[in-house]
Amino acid sequence: MGIMTSSPLGEPLSTNLIERYLCSRGKRYFRGRHDGEFFFVANAYPRRLHVHLEISLEHPCVFTIRVTPAYFFPAADQARLAQFADLWNTRNHAVTAIVHGSSDPQRVGVTACNSQWIPSLVRFNEFADTVDRALDAAVDLFGELTPVAGLPQPTEPLLLDAG
Repeated sequence: MGIMTSSPLGEPLSTNLIERYLCSRGKRYFRGRHDGEFFFVANAYPRRLHVHLEISLEHPCVFTIRVTPAYFFPAADQARLAQFADLWNTRNHAVTAIVHGSSDPQRVGVTACNSQWIPSLVRFNEFADTVDRALDAAVDLFGELTPVAGLPQPTEPLLLDAG
């Protein structure tokens, strides 16, 4: 069986489209709790980023990309992080930076998010370019964020790579 290609007119947003994107980029990925949810880890040296790609269950024409670093920040940095996110969001539109709480009251998180409404057909290359731009912007966001939050640069991974 050969690789399926999209029609010159495009194709609807689907799990097949997302899986073809992930395979075309050589990503090892996991399926989520529901059919339209995917997860992979991106190496953005010196850090790893957790990437979620999802088709909304409630709105099947909405595709969302969420990227988070593999760490949280001290809650004491929340105001500084929020100020950074506001500045980022006024200058950049490929992803929105969101500062949020965590289950640990001593920590806060930052998420890079992009949602697209895809009501009709989309060409594979256009879809792939959109995802690539969002991922590149998330890498830039977290690259700029590390010095702002005052985190030390990791020298060795905390856990060995299982794959």
